[in-house]
Amino acid sequence: MKKRALITCTLFALMLLAGCGKSEEVTTLLMSDVQEGEHPTAIACDKFASMVKDKTKGRVNIEVYHGDTLGSEGEQLTQVTVGGIDFARISGQVSSYESRLSAFQSLYLFDSEEDMWKVLHGSKGDELLESSALQDSNILGLAWFSGGSRNFYNNQKEIHTPADLNGLNIRVNTDPMIKFLENAGATPKNIAYNDIYDSINSGVIDGAENNWPSYISTDHYKAAKYITIDQHTCIPEMLLVSKSAFEALDAKDQKIVKECAEKVAKDQIQAMKDYEGKAIKTAKKAGCVITELTEDESRQFRDAGQIVNEDVCAGQMDTIQWLTGK
Repeated sequence: MKKRALITCTLFALMLLAGCGKSEEVTTLLMSDVQEGEHPTAIACDKFASMVKDKTKGRVNIEVYHGDTLGSEGEQLTQVTVGGIDFARISGQVSSYESRLSAFQSLYLFDSEEDMWKVLHGSKGDELLESSALQDSNILGLAWFSGGSRNFYNNQKEIHTPADLNGLNIRVNTDPMIKFLENAGATPKNIAYNDIYDSINSGVIDGAENNWPSYISTDHYKAAKYITIDQHTCIPEMLLVSKSAFEALDAKDQKIVKECAEKVAKDQIQAMKDYEGKAIKTAKKAGCVITELTEDESRQFRDAGQIVNEDVCAGQMDTIQWLTGK
């Protein structure tokens, strides 16, 4: 009996060792998103990481860091190019590596956000995500996220026309917006995103421009209660991955990562629309002054934007025509 018990224990131990030998290695990757809390992109990034871990049965573990934990958005993008960060949700700064993306910084590019998605969810959007220019910089686009439509807000007064911006200090960070403000007699200031709230409160700037979720989630609405719905830009954002990190995964997990990215992106676009509705209600409840432009006022903004496009975005006109068909 003792001999049989010994044999049984030995076989059980061998089975345990064999089972251990079959365990799969876990790959841990880093992901960054400058947004935090209930912002739709922050939620989407967490959901993406959770979905990938579940679908790969724990083989791929993505650790998500929000805000400026891993640096500013520009620094996060740079880290992706050198493999320091594996995944990131990045906005317009990707245009530093794929010049055609700069076309989305032109003013009043599409008639509506829906028109933009028709383009980006087709062959042209796929071409941009997988462009050789991005891949040469170790960047591979996985899916498009919604950045929402951007509007002006400030703590001084209502803005009905470009002329009303005269004398204001406004935070912007793209060449077209800098030129637009200069033409309107305002002073553009490029301040780090995470410093906007304190800069408004301290009087360094009078306001900024961004989408509804950012206006609310960062508490900018508490510092700058006047917001004008001019929708000057609708810049799509990108969920991207370090090409080297992606190619280090086996084909099965690459497929899972891509599918999860596309699913999460679809949900994020809808979540952004839902969040905008809630954000508007929050702003109204807080006493913010929401200025909706008349047809004539909107035309004045678009005319001023066209002048900027022909000047600052002259080198992007071929891409603009390619995207819009105009």
